[in-house]
Amino acid sequence: MKFQVKELAKIQEASIEVKDLTVFVGKNSTNKSYMAHTVYMLNKVLSKISTEKNTYIVEFFNSYRSSKANLTLIESLQEINFSEQKNKMPISIDKNRFELEELRTVTFTFSQVEINKFIECMSDFIVDEILNIINKSFNINRNVVKKIFFSTYNYDLFDANSISFISDDSSQDYGLVLYQIFKQVILNLSTTKISRKEFYFPASRTGFVLAFDEIVSGVLRDRFGGQPTATKLTEPTIDFISGFSDIKSGKFEDIVKMLFDGFVMSGIITEDGKSSDYNFSDANHDSFKNSLQFINNRLLKGQIIEDKNSQNYTQFYMQTNDKQKLDLHMTSSSTLELLPLVVFLKHFKVLGDKFLVIEEPEAHLHPKAQVEMARLLVMLVNSGAKVLITTHSDYILNELSNCIKLSSINDKKKEKYLKRHDLPTETIIDKKRVSSYLFKDLGDITEVIDLTIDKYGIANDNFDDILDELLDRTEEINELIGL
Repeated sequence: MKFQVKELAKIQEASIEVKDLTVFVGKNSTNKSYMAHTVYMLNKVLSKISTEKNTYIVEFFNSYRSSKANLTLIESLQEINFSEQKNKMPISIDKNRFELEELRTVTFTFSQVEINKFIECMSDFIVDEILNIINKSFNINRNVVKKIFFSTYNYDLFDANSISFISDDSSQDYGLVLYQIFKQVILNLSTTKISRKEFYFPASRTGFVLAFDEIVSGVLRDRFGGQPTATKLTEPTIDFISGFSDIKSGKFEDIVKMLFDGFVMSGIITEDGKSSDYNFSDANHDSFKNSLQFINNRLLKGQIIEDKNSQNYTQFYMQTNDKQKLDLHMTSSSTLELLPLVVFLKHFKVLGDKFLVIEEPEAHLHPKAQVEMARLLVMLVNSGAKVLITTHSDYILNELSNCIKLSSINDKKKEKYLKRHDLPTETIIDKKRVSSYLFKDLGDITEVIDLTIDKYGIANDNFDDILDELLDRTEEINELIGL
């Protein structure tokens, strides 16, 4: 996905390309989270457009028909003549009887210049509608993002310079041809989505885990029309809480669509696409299992276990490598921070249709564990997921650079390095699959800089000035002690 934003909080303008692994790095209060939120919501809306049949399309189209943007195009459209043809088609009455019914087929012929006007106007309108949804998702009484642009429009949406459709009423012809164009435009736009399903892991994960029952009761009362609460959480955070609640109550279901790239599925599928009888041949399945084992062995030093009580409500515990079972409130803050990610991963059937937005994956982790987290992020990408992170961690950024550098080393040296450090091949990633952006604080504004990524990793001087300042002050204090 490539897009540009204008006036997103302190960010005046920025161009972002979301790749398999996308990294937002910078100081606090530089709007990294705002941008991550925006990317998450973009994918959420575009994914819904492509998966929820025509509900979103019809809703957007009805708004478009009543908009000022549509009026001038309607006038030009009404000057164009339609050609029609009547054909008798067999209509089934029952298994043994057919009846011929006369159908009116209408053809609208256009030039490329004419159709481009519609495509551009409709694309602009749809993006503005998506922008309205994104701004509402911040749950504050003002617009956070002023404008969003997608890089290019695809004008080649029709095989020939004509559109045909069946119409019983000639007075409906203009509306029907508009809908046909609008539908193609919005479906084409939806192909820019990052993945089929997005999951958001906010920076305050530890607090949500510890106070989950109290928080979720307020969120769900507010969301489902119960007693109003003062809860003012963003939509991605509410999605996280709701998903975690579904897991705890046993309602979470990872529905995988047929014919998705990366795996073949067989089994009994009902008409609505749901089934509990899935058999997967997933190209990334072994890598996914390796990721879960990596978390247990290298980060948790144990495993998260789930225990359903009599009310069919799941309680989570930490079981250490020495088989000791700990309640969550007795575990380390790093375990609590990792728990939501681990729990969701354990409930995914595959990662190939997931987009994971993880804020501050380094939170509550020792520097050594931050290095392991960087490797895990690469492993998740190599298991099929798309991952976007916001981070302040030089350790994570440097280890991601190492993972990129390894892809440029010859196989023999690479194998020796991995064996020496006991690392799987899934901790290596090609530079072409990674994008990274520095959110630079310039006082009243934030500049978003596209960081160079080459065989030497991610160009990063974000922390150098801070380290230099710290070393200078250390040297100054040492001299003062010497006096």
